[in-house]
Amino acid sequence: MDDSKPRRNIERARRAVPFVLLAASLLMVTISTRSLDGLPKRVGVSVFGFFQKGFSAVGYFVGNSISSMAEIKRQRKDFEALAAKLETYSNVERGNAELLKENERLKAQLGFSAGLSYEKIPARIIAKDPENLYATIMVDKGVESGVRKNMPVIAFQDGVEGLVGRVVEVGRGASIVVPLYDTSSYIAARLAVSRYEGLLTGRGSNDEPLVMKFVKKGAKEEIQYGDFVVTSGYESVYPPDLAVARVSKIRALDYQTSLEVDCEPVLDFTRVEYVFIIKLNPTTDSGRGLPSLGPPANGAKR
Repeated sequence: MDDSKPRRNIERARRAVPFVLLAASLLMVTISTRSLDGLPKRVGVSVFGFFQKGFSAVGYFVGNSISSMAEIKRQRKDFEALAAKLETYSNVERGNAELLKENERLKAQLGFSAGLSYEKIPARIIAKDPENLYATIMVDKGVESGVRKNMPVIAFQDGVEGLVGRVVEVGRGASIVVPLYDTSSYIAARLAVSRYEGLLTGRGSNDEPLVMKFVKKGAKEEIQYGDFVVTSGYESVYPPDLAVARVSKIRALDYQTSLEVDCEPVLDFTRVEYVFIIKLNPTTDSGRGLPSLGPPANGAKR
């Protein structure tokens, strides 16, 4: 018969004796000091307090989290509302800035218009030929405003009064203007300083310089780069002394009897928005040395 199991039980009981005695001693001390009366109550309070603190902490955390989420949601709504207002104000500011620039441009044009000595029709560019880059320009004034074919067109830009071209087609409320750099445009012109004359024509593109032909060859020493070229007013639809271009290059070939002068237009046509159509009166302008606007003599081109 195996007696190992009873031996193990006896060994366990022997080891438990000190603990039992210790517990009994504590119990006797407690009873002898009469402190047992409040023990169950204190234990209950301690246990309840422990769980209450836990519940309170959890409730506090959850409450704060919910409040924080609500606050974040409210702040997000406030942010979106402020962002929308900021976008509105930004659009208003941009609109005001554009209006201010537009007013400044119009003031400049108005001041320029007041200084013109001849009758003019203010107009705005509303279209440019998309098939042939800037070959023709459409303005918003026509027969109803007194516009007629072959009337000269000028513009004011960066403090300079410059020639744009002439009216070639007129409708009821709009007109077509051919710019001076078109190949069909011929302008009787002269150098503003030296007063040498020539015939100015375009090369069909705003990117190409104008060419002033038939300039006396002896004028080479008197022509300076940057000199103004103006209209002469001779046999032309254009009044005299309108700024047209500036000298950019001089060509003098031995086999030619005259100079060819390359010129850059004084106007940047890509920035021109407003123009003035000049109404020339043959009677009053004849006193200023201007020709009649009738057909040119001998079939000459204008």
